[in-house]
Amino acid sequence: MNDLSCFLVDDEQSAVETLSLLLNNYCPHLNIAGSANSVKKALEFLSDHAVDVLFLDIKMQGESGFDLLEQLPLHKAHVIFVTAHDEYGIQAIKFSATDYLLKPVMPQELIAAVHKVGQQKNSQREQLEMLLQSYQRQRDNTQKRIALPDQHEIRYILIENIICCGADNTYTSFYIRGENKPVIVSKPISEYEQILSIYGFIRIHQSWLINRNHIDSFKKADGGYLIMNNRMSIPVSRQRKHLLKEL
Repeated sequence: MNDLSCFLVDDEQSAVETLSLLLNNYCPHLNIAGSANSVKKALEFLSDHAVDVLFLDIKMQGESGFDLLEQLPLHKAHVIFVTAHDEYGIQAIKFSATDYLLKPVMPQELIAAVHKVGQQKNSQREQLEMLLQSYQRQRDNTQKRIALPDQHEIRYILIENIICCGADNTYTSFYIRGENKPVIVSKPISEYEQILSIYGFIRIHQSWLINRNHIDSFKKADGGYLIMNNRMSIPVSRQRKHLLKEL
């Protein structure tokens, strides 16, 4: 890979310094053009300088990394998010398949993310547009469908029709309104919990994620369980019973 330039945006200076050290040690072909601790400072630099890769924190003091992206309509940098956690950001990233790193950043994960920059098939601009569109839909709660790949096909399911999800090790079974058999996907339920939480889904048990809009009743017998409107019985763990008070 030819030498590329990059820019770092994070409101924590210690995070900028840590990432700079990792880049210098493990990705020497990336030249660090500069850094900023706020959207305003980043805009001042990026408005006059083109870089190849933008390392961007999602959740900063009083602002978001998406605020920066929305103000860079002509920018063509590859975006690699570096974040501790942000529910909207991570969900949008997962929907649009954009690279991201979780703090604390591991060297091997940083190397892999940078390597992907040269492997991406879509242009940087196309990727940024997909990311912003997905983020907007997530923020406005207007994402209608989710892609569920099983062994034979990819099903595009209306999120509102998902009654509940059951975990079986690294597999997740989706029980869909009007269907007799679940759709089984080879991904852990924790990933779908993160994606579906803003659509009324609640992890009521280690093995179950339920759509609150499909609950019929709560039974107190046998430790407590929910009856869903497809007549499935879903156990409620003792540690998560407090969530019922929020329904």
